[in-house]
Amino acid sequence: MGALPKNKITRAERGKRRRGNTPKLVRDVNTTKTPLHKRGLVASIVRRFNTKET
Repeated sequence: MGALPKNKITRAERGKRRRGNTPKLVRDVNTTKTPLHKRGLVASIVRRFNTKET
């Protein structure tokens, strides 16, 4: 394989650069809004639970 030159970007580094600056924070479920494509699903589940309680 040989010695790497000083400025050579390794495969691992290249992958990290491609991924970009992604935050590793876990979002708080209570504060974030549900996305539009999931709102119908969530609403249907909530409706089911509300009918069973009454």
